[in-house]
Amino acid sequence: MDGIYQITPFLHVPDMSDALSFFCDILPFELRYREGSYAYLELVGCGLRLLEEPARRLTADGKARVAICIDVADVDALYARLGPALARLPSDRVEPLKNMPYRQREFQVRMPDGDWLNFTAPVA
Repeated sequence: MDGIYQITPFLHVPDMSDALSFFCDILPFELRYREGSYAYLELVGCGLRLLEEPARRLTADGKARVAICIDVADVDALYARLGPALARLPSDRVEPLKNMPYRQREFQVRMPDGDWLNFTAPVA
C-alpha cells in the first residue's frame, strides 16, 4: 500500500498537564499541537497522540502493561542521554537497560497512567 508511513499510538491520559510534563520535560518529545483535551507529540519523527480523560481508570487488575514500544538505532546512547532526566523520576518508574530473551536490549519508563513505555533495539 502506498502512502502508509507510520503507526501513531493514541494514549488516553488522566491528566494532560502531567502527561505533557512527563513526555516533554523528562523525555525528549516535542509538543507539535495542542487543543483542549488533545495533544500531538513527536520524537525524531515518531508521533504520539494524547487524549485527556480525567475519569479514565487504570487496568482493572492494577497491573502495569507495556503500552508503547519505540524502536531506536542505539538504545544505549539514548539511555545515557536521558540519564539525568530519568534520575529525577522515582526509582520504581524506570527499569534499567537489559538484554531480553527475545533478542532485544531495552529500558522501560513508567508513564503517568501507570503503564510502561519501552525503548528498544535488537541485540546484535
